[in-house]
Amino acid sequence: LYLAGLAQHLSSSSEVGTLRYSCLHGNRLRPVLLLTPPGKDSSFTVRVHACPPPGFFKPNRFHPQRNNVRTEWYTGVQSAHDPPTPHYNSSVLGDLLPRAHLQFLSAVSSQCSAFTDGVALLKVWLHQRQLDQGTGCFSGFLASMLVAYLLTTHRISNNMTAYQLLRNSLNFLGKITTSTFAGFVIFKKKEPSLAEFHSAFQVVFVDPSGHLNMCSDMTACTYKQLQHEASLSMQFWDEPTVDGFHCLLMTPKPMIRTSDHVFQLCDLVKLQSTCKKQNLLNDLMDLSGNYIQAALPFVLSLLQQGLGQRIHLLTHSLAPDLEWSVESEAPKYKAQPPLSFGLLLKPELASCILEKGPAADNPKAVEFRQLWGSRSELRRFQDGSITEAVLWEGESMCQRRLVPQQIVTYLLQLHADIPEASVRHIGGIDDVVKTGSEVPTTGEEESLVVVQAYDDLSRKLWNLEGLPLSITAVQGAHPALRYTQVFPPRPLKVDYSFFDKEKISRSLIPKEGKPCPAYITPITVICHMEGSGKWPHDRLAIRHIRAAFHIRLAELLKKQHNYTCRACPSHLDVWKEGLAFRIQVAYHREPQVLRESVTPEGLLLVRDNEEAQQLEMATIHKPLLTSTLHGLQQEHSCFGAVCRLAKRWLAAQLFSDDITEDTADLLVASLFLQPAPFTPPGSPQVGFLRFLHLLCSFEWRNNPLIVNLNNELTAADYTEIKNGFMASRESLPVMFIATPKDKKSSMWTKRAPTVQMLQRVMTVAAESLKVLERQLMDGKQLQDVRVVMRPPLDAYDVLIHLNPKQVPLLSQAVDPPPVNFSRGITAQSAAQSGGSLPVIDYNPVFLYLSELREAFGDLALFFCDPYGGTVIAVLWKPKAFAPAPFKTSQVSARTVKVTSNEAKTLPNVEAILEDFRVLGKDLVKSVEAKMDKWSF
Repeated sequence: LYLAGLAQHLSSSSEVGTLRYSCLHGNRLRPVLLLTPPGKDSSFTVRVHACPPPGFFKPNRFHPQRNNVRTEWYTGVQSAHDPPTPHYNSSVLGDLLPRAHLQFLSAVSSQCSAFTDGVALLKVWLHQRQLDQGTGCFSGFLASMLVAYLLTTHRISNNMTAYQLLRNSLNFLGKITTSTFAGFVIFKKKEPSLAEFHSAFQVVFVDPSGHLNMCSDMTACTYKQLQHEASLSMQFWDEPTVDGFHCLLMTPKPMIRTSDHVFQLCDLVKLQSTCKKQNLLNDLMDLSGNYIQAALPFVLSLLQQGLGQRIHLLTHSLAPDLEWSVESEAPKYKAQPPLSFGLLLKPELASCILEKGPAADNPKAVEFRQLWGSRSELRRFQDGSITEAVLWEGESMCQRRLVPQQIVTYLLQLHADIPEASVRHIGGIDDVVKTGSEVPTTGEEESLVVVQAYDDLSRKLWNLEGLPLSITAVQGAHPALRYTQVFPPRPLKVDYSFFDKEKISRSLIPKEGKPCPAYITPITVICHMEGSGKWPHDRLAIRHIRAAFHIRLAELLKKQHNYTCRACPSHLDVWKEGLAFRIQVAYHREPQVLRESVTPEGLLLVRDNEEAQQLEMATIHKPLLTSTLHGLQQEHSCFGAVCRLAKRWLAAQLFSDDITEDTADLLVASLFLQPAPFTPPGSPQVGFLRFLHLLCSFEWRNNPLIVNLNNELTAADYTEIKNGFMASRESLPVMFIATPKDKKSSMWTKRAPTVQMLQRVMTVAAESLKVLERQLMDGKQLQDVRVVMRPPLDAYDVLIHLNPKQVPLLSQAVDPPPVNFSRGITAQSAAQSGGSLPVIDYNPVFLYLSELREAFGDLALFFCDPYGGTVIAVLWKPKAFAPAPFKTSQVSARTVKVTSNEAKTLPNVEAILEDFRVLGKDLVKSVEAKMDKWSF
């Protein structure tokens, strides 16, 4: 009432701009008047609090066990007993004591020179974790009181620096026991007692007067979150390989990027039914009718009990401080944004489909049945025990990941009268493998089939009899074997009616007029042969020996296991159980032989070259990376799914040639190995969001990204890598990724991306992150990850549209078109070995792209989505269109222009566009030239 009169008086003043109401931390009993200066350049807001004069009330009147809201007045019904109103009492006390609190903080601050800066750092830390705003938050005022408490109790010294104050405050918060939520008391007084405070509130932090619990609105879950974040921060602070300042104070941690699963209660008015069902009238009266705050503790307790061992932490959003004009009514409670709940999962337990309860004769069985209702049933287990149990749906890995969603929606419907339609689950971004897929399986399951087939083939290779030299190692070198292939190969069955019968004896060639055959991915396997003096020391002779081994392996596999094989000089293709394996024989000294050359004088020279580097990459580094990342997948079950999402996004945005598969896998691996300030991702969704954030926020120019595979790098190694990086920055790749086996050269990013392309990737990643997070958290929008996988094509100069029939991976497109034709291959669960060998590794789009880059790579850049993309985007290189002196050796695709008796050549764009059509005959549908964008 006082503020309303003040607002009416100030509304006529020319020195006051807008007048609005708000509430202090969402508490409607503590209104605030907001004043801004007139004009558009209002850079500050004055917040006016109305406080009674000293001595207006006696503090004893607001004891947490006393009542100050009469039941008869609130409900109109007489009651023999008026219940305590501790939250109402705290609201009034909070308005009585600000002056005393200010004097207390001023006195403490005067004794510690770093107090102000230390509190400021703590406020930044809280703000980055979204803990400092809203109902029940740990506000900046509480941060000041915490540091003051630590100083007055001599837990920290007045001589400490601001950084030391922050560290000791976080250390104190992280070590407080959460079993009783005991909180802490600044000055102990007899009345009220600590036990009385605890009986009324979940979290207790008593002010210097001894009468006010400053954390009266805080829930136990928020307190646990505060403690968890403080404990986690201390772990990273003490980690020498982590930039503690950056991850603690500079990195935001929104709920959508922190929690593995997020649920939103969109229809808040449904909580009125919860209050009615659980008989929360006393809480409603204490909270002045705020049914959201009245029902929230019960809902949190229910979810905590139901999710149990599946989660590390349950968090919830804090209702924001609403603002409204002084000329309008205050918004209703239901007008608040949706109430969000975040789950930090235990990956090893979160997807378990069986909830095993107590034995049937155990007294706790009654509680179990009350919690789970009709879903609870008696089951007999293999060990002979008969217990209560709840079984959830989960045939596939995708369904098992959604078990927490099933639990949350079921419990809220059963105990809180909240229908499933009112609960919005934000955690369904799973494998994009399902986009356009005919079979509802996830990448893990398909990759597991490939891994099992590979293991079987590996054992059979080891046990082959009849080889002149023994096999020393068999290593997989394909993304599917580390669970990161976007679309893992699936066992296939050949439809022989699709192919030309006259040529079927040698290979499966489609009939004329048919679509191109389905693309069959060769799964690369490196077979290392024993070192021996029998190996020649000549590069050509070594290749001949390897080819002979391919022929011999084919003969033995056919004879001993009846596998269909085709030997080539560079590899051996094996058709096994509907999967194609490409075996490459390797000799460990071949890269060294490629580096050696003899001068005419007979001197031996050793020089590194591209051919040796590529061979080492294929036979040594890629198999090692595959093995290492396979182990990471075993440790973190969602690693592969995050990789697949990340690489699908890169491919959809036409970046797959700049950020290669191996590079993308390493980027995602860094999120699991160095997750600071987060915990390792526990769901594909949160991992994908962090991947986008890493791309757009990492300072690639000034820092190396260090991926500590197998935890082999020490703090000294980190220092060595960073010093070497700074010393040689100009000669190193723009995106530098260091691993234990590659500390200096960043072999995975040596060829790509360029500076311009990395900048483009960062820009698109930032926009994708913003769009996706907004879509996920906005309850009015449909959740569709594909919205960030549709590339903007306006920036390109030419678009080459392809014939869908000749795009073999069309079904893997982000938006696959309907098709009415077959490619002669069908998926099946248990394919047979043997039979004719289908066409392997044939993709006309890849071949066409290769020809375009070879012919016109000096004039343009070519981009395409390798997973079913039907458009090739072309970007002219501006420097290529500068007039060049006429040379007879450089007139390909150029036209001659004579000016001032001087002949110059320019690219002949019309001829180039025609060449695009000619090179892609039957593959190219049309060529669209966006001439309005050209500026040469």
